[in-house]
Amino acid sequence: MTLRKFHKYISLLVSIQLLLWTISGIYFAFNKIENVRGEQYLIKNQNIEISKTQIKTEKLSHEIVKDIVINETYLTPIKVELIQDQARGSEYRGKKLPLYKVTSLNKDNKEINVYLDAFDGKIVAVRSNQWRIWDLMWGFHIMDWVDRDNIDNLLLKIFSFLALFTSISGIVLFFKRR
Repeated sequence: MTLRKFHKYISLLVSIQLLLWTISGIYFAFNKIENVRGEQYLIKNQNIEISKTQIKTEKLSHEIVKDIVINETYLTPIKVELIQDQARGSEYRGKKLPLYKVTSLNKDNKEINVYLDAFDGKIVAVRSNQWRIWDLMWGFHIMDWVDRDNIDNLLLKIFSFLALFTSISGIVLFFKRR
């Protein structure tokens, strides 16, 4: 097989992933990470001091959790759920469990999930549709479509080298006469 034919077929394969890298990169460039993280829903300067020597052994009540969301965000809580088990690819992955998930509404009546530590009530994550799209794009970008956490995966490494090879062979073929 000639370099030209090899380049042609590898380019077709790699171009799909290059398109996904480009689309996700554009999405990242045009969305502020602060908004993706939900910082616009948090009331600033609402730092509640909790003694570092005080260890909470009882979970907070649903009413207290709702009050925290009311007092520390611009959201209206509608439902509280206790999460005790990790789920692959979840919105709260990587967070220490148990957590409370408080389904809330913003001023436009869109659902926003607020995750709080079950013992001290600290808000550990805010998840909206903007975050979910970001997370999906991140999965496309790093080629980890399930967990969206593993940037050290073999598929990403293979496609990165294939993209490099395709670029270099394309340059060589551009200047090479038939």
